[in-house]
Amino acid sequence: MKLFAGFCLLFLISHNPPLYGQCVGYTQAQVNWDNLDYYWNSGGSGNTPYSNYISNSDEQTQRFAIGKTSVTIATSSASLINPGSGNSAENGTHTGDVAGFTGEDVQYQAVNNQTITLTFAAPVCSPSFTLYDVDRSAQFTITALNNINLPTAVNVTTYASTILTVGVLPLSRTITASSSSMGNSSNRATATINVPGLVNSITITINNAGSDPVFWMSDINAYTSGTFPTNWHQGANNRPFWGPTQSQPDYFLVTPDNHSIYMIDPATGNARELLADYSKDYTNSLGYDPYNHFLYYISENYSIDQNNKTLKRYDYNTETSSVLVADITAAPLNIPTFSYGVESAGCAFYDGALYLGIEGGTEGSNSNLRTRETIIWRIDFDASYNPISAVQVFATDAATNGSSSQSLHDWGDFIIKNGEIYDFSTARNGSDYSNSTMIHYNLQTGNRDATYYNPGSSPWNGQAAMTWAQELYFFRASSGSNSVIGKYDEAGNCGATTTINVLAGPSWPGGSGDGSDPFRPKCDFGDAPASYDPYSNPATQSPAVHERSDNIRLGNTWDNEFDKRGTSGNDDIDDGLAYAQILSPLGGSYSVKCTTYNNSGANATLIAWLDYNGNGTFDASEAITPITVPSSASNQQFWLYWPTTPNSFSNGDSTYLRIRITSASAGMNANHATGYFETGEVEDWKVFVDNFPLAVKLLNFDAKLSNGAVTLSWKTAETNETFQYEIERSTDNSNWKKIKTINAQSTEGTFDYMIVDDYPEKGVSYYRLKIISTSGKIQYSDIRRISFDTDDLQIVLSPNPTKDIAKLKITTTQPGVLQLAIYTVESKIIETDKYELFKGENVLNIPGKTTLPAGLYFIQLKLGNDVYYKRLLIK
Repeated sequence: MKLFAGFCLLFLISHNPPLYGQCVGYTQAQVNWDNLDYYWNSGGSGNTPYSNYISNSDEQTQRFAIGKTSVTIATSSASLINPGSGNSAENGTHTGDVAGFTGEDVQYQAVNNQTITLTFAAPVCSPSFTLYDVDRSAQFTITALNNINLPTAVNVTTYASTILTVGVLPLSRTITASSSSMGNSSNRATATINVPGLVNSITITINNAGSDPVFWMSDINAYTSGTFPTNWHQGANNRPFWGPTQSQPDYFLVTPDNHSIYMIDPATGNARELLADYSKDYTNSLGYDPYNHFLYYISENYSIDQNNKTLKRYDYNTETSSVLVADITAAPLNIPTFSYGVESAGCAFYDGALYLGIEGGTEGSNSNLRTRETIIWRIDFDASYNPISAVQVFATDAATNGSSSQSLHDWGDFIIKNGEIYDFSTARNGSDYSNSTMIHYNLQTGNRDATYYNPGSSPWNGQAAMTWAQELYFFRASSGSNSVIGKYDEAGNCGATTTINVLAGPSWPGGSGDGSDPFRPKCDFGDAPASYDPYSNPATQSPAVHERSDNIRLGNTWDNEFDKRGTSGNDDIDDGLAYAQILSPLGGSYSVKCTTYNNSGANATLIAWLDYNGNGTFDASEAITPITVPSSASNQQFWLYWPTTPNSFSNGDSTYLRIRITSASAGMNANHATGYFETGEVEDWKVFVDNFPLAVKLLNFDAKLSNGAVTLSWKTAETNETFQYEIERSTDNSNWKKIKTINAQSTEGTFDYMIVDDYPEKGVSYYRLKIISTSGKIQYSDIRRISFDTDDLQIVLSPNPTKDIAKLKITTTQPGVLQLAIYTVESKIIETDKYELFKGENVLNIPGKTTLPAGLYFIQLKLGNDVYYKRLLIK
């Protein structure tokens, strides 16, 4: 039995079985020290390479990506990591590598009773690594916890003529060295650790450091859950739209050395400003999330500020910028920064994570000049898009060491495609760019799949960017104030360049700050049901969409949204018509008056389609004769006229009307009810079918916000068949809620109405009127949009209710003349007056001239072009 047991033990410690069959659904990954930086606290100022930039806390808890998960390496004592002044903790000093664990290793300084713990963020399968140079009586114990945090067996493999003895207890495997000393090229003091199955953590306990405490830990191999997706950026709904005569450009974002961020068409070099941040001299490090429409970036000054550690985010949904992380070196990210802070680096967004570059630089002087490593970090987010952790993904030396130090890596920029980082290094020494490189780094394997060098000494690559079609581009400074853009073929070749030309926004200042990921801007869409906008094949179809108004629009407003929203015909801000006339089922003529605006300096084309055959599409035969809209500084109105509308509708049915306007040069015709046009607007209107129109004509409908309340007023021409008005409110322009009912006058005449919504929703709200006749027929008004913002004018009316007189306190930042009117609920004017307002606080008596009987009154306040309303209750 002893002999058999000894045989089994010898088998276990001399052979590490490849238990890869247990890793179904997992993919091999590696922590590869050739492409990572295991930094350490090298001491105070002047102590190379890290000076004061790395603390003991930074050193003792380091996080590294391994596949899609990560591993945290924690040391119990700062003295465990001390490779010596000027040295890197990961190095190639130990040259006696074994297969699967080659290249640089992490150097440790063993200390009795201290530990090194590897903790995986998610369970990994069959992790393994090698310990080198465990000699001179050192003894280590290796333990591991499985995926449910129970102790699990550890396998150890040693090599020919080993000086190591491996313990027999698999749950607490010891490795004991003889007193022999082994050189750095020997593997007699080498042990490879493997833990079969799913594993949460592995701990190395140093029982005895021995008389030569230096040892190394190799790359870490494991099988990790999941793989990096291909075509990730194409998964978001940000594909450029197809058009019948022109398709949407395949944009990405760039910034030169100024405050602005531009979207650029790489095919033409045409650029348009998207946003500007004036908090510092310019913006940099762009990473765009196309799924959530967030742009991550930094602001920096022309003079490097190593204390700038701030990460920002622009929310394109709300078009607002904010500080996302004030200090990335603090928890929860704990990203060390060096002499550049967060400045002069790069950024990209991929697979739901932000990848942020940190410039390395050098430390020391003369012959003692030592390089740090330039590092890319992956920042992960929670479900609310808050950053929760950061792990190191890639690192490379910034320069060579010594008095003749040369730049080896200088952002440039990087972009990520299909799990591969494309690192554009613009390293230069003086005017010599021969050290510029293109590095292709595999996020799954941890390997550099390719490194391409500048074939000459002139500027070669530049900033990195990618289109939705996943074509890679570079852009860089050119002569004077010009910059150029060109395609990178992913095989080390930078193609012909095109000069960048700004069409909208500040003039291009030259230079090249940063590039980013694919981008599709907000557009204007129709909102008729989906059948009117077939989109099953985006290569040859798209909904009706216009990218910009550019002084060509319908009515006074223009939608600005990411996608076609609803199917009600009222989900967009449509105001080209006052309302849609009712369609007769008898098939007669149909007409509506459309308000247009064309101040482009050239003709525009106006076309409308009415689906009177009810087939759920806008047919070319249902289009009006195209109308030419000349350029004018004023609105222009046109009748849209169909001489006949043969149909099979019944009373109570409905159909849809579409109106489009774009530049005449775009070539829009009756066949183009769908598809992309660069300029202009589309509006869809729901058209009700009835023999008789409602007995009311809505003359106007307004909504105004003041002092936290929304005043809704309208004027109608009524008959005795007008019954009632319902005021409806929506927060999404789709789901409507009745907030008030007002009875009509039910007699011939023109009447004014007004109500106040004292408790509007925060943010954006939509309002409409539902007009009801005595026969039950219904008509809706056009929609009014209110954004609940803070007014510059502060108005307080108190006491309210009051027995007789209330005080109206008005605080304003600008002097002016106030026109005041008091109305009854029947819209009868009781009192009017004018007051001169001074900057600051003004107090008025209400009422000022008359005595009001008990009842409810509305106070109208006009100041300049703004109108405000307050309610006053007299008891």
